[in-house]
Amino acid sequence: MEKLLGVVLCGGQSRRMGSDKGLLIKDAKPWAVHTADKLKDLALQVVVSINETQQEAYQKIFPNTPLIVDHLPIDGPLDGLLSIHRNFPEKDILLMACDLIDMSSDTIKTLISSYRENPSFEYYVYQEEGFTQPFCAIYTGNALNKVYKTFEENELKKYSLHDRFESGHTMYLPVEDAKSFKNYNS
Repeated sequence: MEKLLGVVLCGGQSRRMGSDKGLLIKDAKPWAVHTADKLKDLALQVVVSINETQQEAYQKIFPNTPLIVDHLPIDGPLDGLLSIHRNFPEKDILLMACDLIDMSSDTIKTLISSYRENPSFEYYVYQEEGFTQPFCAIYTGNALNKVYKTFEENELKKYSLHDRFESGHTMYLPVEDAKSFKNYNS
């Protein structure tokens, strides 16, 4: 487990929600803290991915957790993912969006078990009816090394996380608890 890093992805623009999702409060705690706690409860080291406009607010709610600021000229969550990878190149990343507040620990545990029991894959992701869930998924350091190298060589043409799964060696897991993936956009 020491090779697996838990990452809470908070750097989105939250345009549909209208405010920063990670800072919304549930049970007296910000959503991002709820998500981080789910990962910490599984004994994972946790870091938080943010954009530069979020630094001050997130430093207040995560005073003892590393904050990694998106810094690549890439739109979307791949910026956060590769920014984390550059800081922790030897780590595999369990990426969770800050709004996955309904995620069950069993869903995360199943993902981690699949990763540990089948080490030959590059990506581990839940999928239902052909739709992948990229925000509770594991991205290996080896796979991210390849993506980053392609980016550095100006050869990366597609930036979606779904494209990573399609072009890589991916283990698809069936979604057994759909409510874990409830999406909050309003």
